[in-house]
Amino acid sequence: MSEINKRKLIVETSRFLVDSKLSPIRSGNISIRHEKKNVSGLLISPSGKKNCSLRTSDVVFVDLKGHYDKKLQKPSSETKFHIALYKNYSCNSVVHVHSKYSVILSCLYKKIPAFHYMIALAGGKDIKTAKYAIYGSEELSVNISRAIKERRACLIANHGQVSIGNSIEEALELAQEVELLCEYYYKCKLIKDPNLLGD
Repeated sequence: MSEINKRKLIVETSRFLVDSKLSPIRSGNISIRHEKKNVSGLLISPSGKKNCSLRTSDVVFVDLKGHYDKKLQKPSSETKFHIALYKNYSCNSVVHVHSKYSVILSCLYKKIPAFHYMIALAGGKDIKTAKYAIYGSEELSVNISRAIKERRACLIANHGQVSIGNSIEEALELAQEVELLCEYYYKCKLIKDPNLLGD
């Protein structure tokens, strides 16, 4: 896919995050793996801009060492963990959102167990929660990389969720599924502990 098409996809997906209430206003960020002039890196949504007002020129190219053109937009404050995921895992896109139920559960639980068979979509028998660390920090990048190991998604303590995929569509769909599972689990727990499924 060409660079301009990747930029358009990030803009379109960022707007969808607002419309679908997956990530309000300026929250969340999206990236796509990209190579520019033989330099491996990623295209990522910028820092501080409203998702609904993004333009293709706002999307930032960052190499895998974290370098970017300082004369252009500043990349997302969460760029470090996007880079860590591309370095450590086989994926072409990362979607991070502050969706309502994923935020609630990330404040309450260390993992979401197999109360529903669709938990397996995230790659295992549970959805783990990465330990809390300040946003944008190296510590958060390490915590997320550990929690998502052998998975395709995880929650981030007191923060939200992140999913990876072979494409932005795949990562986004998984983020939607995780949010729905979080809602189901939250509502089950309001009544009583749900039955759990075995391996």
